[in-house]
Amino acid sequence: MKVLVSVLIAVGCLLAVPGTALAVTYTVNSTGDDPDKAVGTGGCETANAGECTLRAAIQESNASAPVLDEIVFAAAFNGQLADTITPASLLPAIAKQVSVKGGACPTEAGQQGPCAGVNATGLSYALSVEDTDSVVIEGLAITGATTGIKVVNSSQGFIGRGNWVGVKLDGSNGAGANTGIWLDPDSNNATIGGAAPSERNVIVNSAAEGLDIEGADNADVLGNYFGVKPDGTTQAANGKDIEITDTVAFEATGNEVGTTVAVAAAPCDGGCNVISGATSMGIDLQGNGAGQNEEPATGPTTVHGNFIGLNVAGTETVANNVGVNVGEALDALIGGSENADANFISGGAEGIFASNAEGFEAVGNIIGSGAPGAEITAPGKGVWVLNTSNASTVAVSKNVFDMDGGVAVQIHFGGTEVFSNFIEGAELGVWTKVGPNAAGGNLIEDNVIGESLANGIRIEDKENEVLGNAVYKSAGPGILLELPVPLLFPTENLIGGNTATDENNINESGGPAIKIVDESGNTEEDSFNEVGRNKGAKNTGLFIDLVGAANSGILPPAFATLQQSSASGSGVEPIATIRVFRKAEAIPGEIKEFLAETTADGSGNWKVTYPTIPTGTLVAATQTSPEGATSELAIKAASADPDSGKGDKDKDKGDKGKEPKVIGDPPCAFTAGKCRWPETVITRGPKAKTHATTAKFRFTSDMPGSTFECKLDKKPFKKCKSPKTYKGLKPGKHVFKVRATDKQGRVDPVPAKKKFRVLRPNSRA
Repeated sequence: MKVLVSVLIAVGCLLAVPGTALAVTYTVNSTGDDPDKAVGTGGCETANAGECTLRAAIQESNASAPVLDEIVFAAAFNGQLADTITPASLLPAIAKQVSVKGGACPTEAGQQGPCAGVNATGLSYALSVEDTDSVVIEGLAITGATTGIKVVNSSQGFIGRGNWVGVKLDGSNGAGANTGIWLDPDSNNATIGGAAPSERNVIVNSAAEGLDIEGADNADVLGNYFGVKPDGTTQAANGKDIEITDTVAFEATGNEVGTTVAVAAAPCDGGCNVISGATSMGIDLQGNGAGQNEEPATGPTTVHGNFIGLNVAGTETVANNVGVNVGEALDALIGGSENADANFISGGAEGIFASNAEGFEAVGNIIGSGAPGAEITAPGKGVWVLNTSNASTVAVSKNVFDMDGGVAVQIHFGGTEVFSNFIEGAELGVWTKVGPNAAGGNLIEDNVIGESLANGIRIEDKENEVLGNAVYKSAGPGILLELPVPLLFPTENLIGGNTATDENNINESGGPAIKIVDESGNTEEDSFNEVGRNKGAKNTGLFIDLVGAANSGILPPAFATLQQSSASGSGVEPIATIRVFRKAEAIPGEIKEFLAETTADGSGNWKVTYPTIPTGTLVAATQTSPEGATSELAIKAASADPDSGKGDKDKDKGDKGKEPKVIGDPPCAFTAGKCRWPETVITRGPKAKTHATTAKFRFTSDMPGSTFECKLDKKPFKKCKSPKTYKGLKPGKHVFKVRATDKQGRVDPVPAKKKFRVLRPNSRA
């Protein structure tokens, strides 16, 4: 008896507490628009007996207990245009957790899609989620309203999938839409689409944005069609397909467009978005400015594994005007480190554009190409970086550019690292313009650049480093330094370094391998561009061609002697660097390999030895002034080394009773009969690339008792001691120099130098 009483009491308690009620399923069975006749009674029914409309179902769900209800649609809704609901006024905002499930059907459009439609022509929205978490809207064709679905007032965890927004059930265009789906500030953790085909949204025909993420965090956008109809090919343009921005009060962080797909190739599926056909931008991270409560996305924002400017099969170009507009957004990663992170980007004026975008990286994308064998139109500019004020470096790396002319990578100002890209078919492979910024010049390293219609690399500014690139079959000079603006010229660039890995390999150019032009007429300043170790063959012109007043008119070094294992000369600039190369062919535009280098003394005399080469081998040499200006090549055939005994006798006779001639200010010291100054050596310093913002240097001199002067970057020399430490270094390139002064006041004329780069946080080491 006590047990029975306890059970009855428990049942009574459950009935008395509405919050413990079970979830309710409401089945919409009419395309009508009548309201519920008695909201809050628990049943969905209009004044027409047995009728449940979408309006009535939302009303009843809003009034029910706070558990997850479902609104489903009867079997009579089967994807025909007639299965469309036309609200006469705004539907109630969804104010309680609910799943609205229209279902999946073979539609009148001929593709699998939603079973039911909502045509809200003339209304401000079709469906609205307000201050409610974990709402699901799926399986609806939504057209007509200014905004298809709006998710506002910090509604968390919204899921929108399997919807057509902007296209009707028969495949015809909806009218009047401004925004397809809008996530307002703090409506975080939304999922738009999904990896399965049934979860795909088709979002088209929005005059402003297909998807607007405004001040919301951690949205996942995957598997959708933007700007193309449900067939995945027919253009149905949005103004912008996707916009992700901060607002004045809320940041947009952690948003992700696309995914690491299972296979990085056509067709676009498994979470890959088709982002195509936009009249302006496929993806915009910049926004329209504070006047419209939009500011660049704070990020990080990741865009990977998408087709941008292509149809779903990757066989046709469906161009956006701009593929991805990073603008000034922070920490934007376009692509990724894995092959399956690649975005396929084609068509339009620019594939990717970034402007003062700190932390920007374009990595591993396929630009200008689609499915194997498909004829795809490349963007006019593959990646365009405008970097006027950013003090940290940005990166364009490991991308593949299959261009139809145009420019693969265009850089305005400095601070950009362009490395390990494959570029083919551009007019200009890499083009730098205007001049460096706070981060210095640009690094162009380890790229393969082929079949350019003009130049593999064109430089129109200063302080760039061009190292370790393979440049082949350019129609003009392989590497061109030229600025066709009066009174200006490129200067302080480095083409090739001092190691084998730094050598540019330049082949089959339709002009010189390296051409440097200064026809500015500027008589007040000189141009200085250093050409270090490079090699190549079958270039039509000179290997190094100086035009006008390029490199201050420096002349090639004259050989006094050139033999199988040594060369010497005089008359070069004091303390000039002499580099000697072996040639394999008599044509001017060829260098086979580097042999050796040396530094001329204060009188311009030099001598260098190298491994023995065959008699008659052509040898080429350049001189580089202490300011960093390199000459064209001097070329001569090597003669046989003299007999060692005869050579020794001649040398003894010629040197007898003579003192070496001393030229220099201050006079040089003598060691073992040779004229020399103190030599400074850096014994320890930072790595060439480091994340550390503190750098410590140790150094010494070969003359005991020497004192030292140090400088960093463009600051003047100041007295210093070893070790010397610099703290708080900014990201970017730095140059440390130190010079010794011996007890007699003689100063090392060639300071020891160490170049290094401080990387921004989270960049490659």
